[in-house]
Amino acid sequence: MKPRASPSFLCGLARRSTGQPRWSVPRCFPPRSCLRGQNMLDRRINKLKENLMRQADEGLVVRHLVDANPRGDDMLGEVCRAAVLLHPSASFEQALTLARTMAYIVYIDDYLEEEHPELDLADYRRVCQNFLLWPNRDLSQMPLVNATVARKIEEQFREDEVPEEWTAMRRLVWEKSIWTMLQENHWLKHKERVTLDAYLANGMYSSSFPIVQVSILAFSYQDVSQELKNRIFGHICQASRVVRLANDLRTHERESAQGRFNSVDLISGGSAERTLDSARDAVRHLMEEEFEQLKKAIARERRTGITQQFLSHLVDSTQVLLDFYEVPGGRHSQGRPDRALKAS
Repeated sequence: MKPRASPSFLCGLARRSTGQPRWSVPRCFPPRSCLRGQNMLDRRINKLKENLMRQADEGLVVRHLVDANPRGDDMLGEVCRAAVLLHPSASFEQALTLARTMAYIVYIDDYLEEEHPELDLADYRRVCQNFLLWPNRDLSQMPLVNATVARKIEEQFREDEVPEEWTAMRRLVWEKSIWTMLQENHWLKHKERVTLDAYLANGMYSSSFPIVQVSILAFSYQDVSQELKNRIFGHICQASRVVRLANDLRTHERESAQGRFNSVDLISGGSAERTLDSARDAVRHLMEEEFEQLKKAIARERRTGITQQFLSHLVDSTQVLLDFYEVPGGRHSQGRPDRALKAS
């Protein structure tokens, strides 16, 4: 019997957390070894990109990240880079599946935001049938490219022998992701008043999908108490808030042009005297404070064996996604973040 590989999205052997944001970590020496490591990383990222570009049956999804995507000039490259960094010990096929998953999430998100903003919670079942395999009894009604991508993602989980009891959890994450995207359409369509707390909670399964998927599936393998699992899930929720805020800083201009809103607007709209620039600064401060709280909470956990590895990687994964959203590091001022912005 062949040795069992670590499952897709299982974080694997991560570098030891330094307790510092990546931007403040001292330069490594000798420089030649750093350059060699970067070259290896770039080669792996390029190999993932080239492989996905060759997948003719996934062409519509992959091209969406290449052909003048408003999210960025090299969105496919960014997705592949994030996949490699989120799962550093993955096999090539596992990294490819994570990149494919992130590409598919971007594709679904843009479909619901830009092409069909009229769809809302009332259309939930139909949208799930359009993008996910399991809600369908008859796949002939599902677009072929969607069925192909979804099937490839499922096949990798079977190849990795992910325990069957976690199938429901994996599927729930996908379904919740679609639900939260439709929830935002619903808020806009019905002009509902939204609190910052509700907005950030909703983002756990949308912009933060990769970290939730990585974390839940990684931790599903750990034989620890339910109490600890509950606390770990709280840390995952905290990480998702950080990632949501980072995403909002990057996408605010694009979303405003589409008539949408995010946390920047929710904060600026809460005070007649607050400008958009000051609202962005406030979001950045809130993001930094939430990230610090995450690191402190994880540091207080009793970390032994693979649980320590997982918790360290949760911090590192969050930083990877901050880099993915191109959020500059460091506090912009020595003052504490505006306490009025803290979700109550």
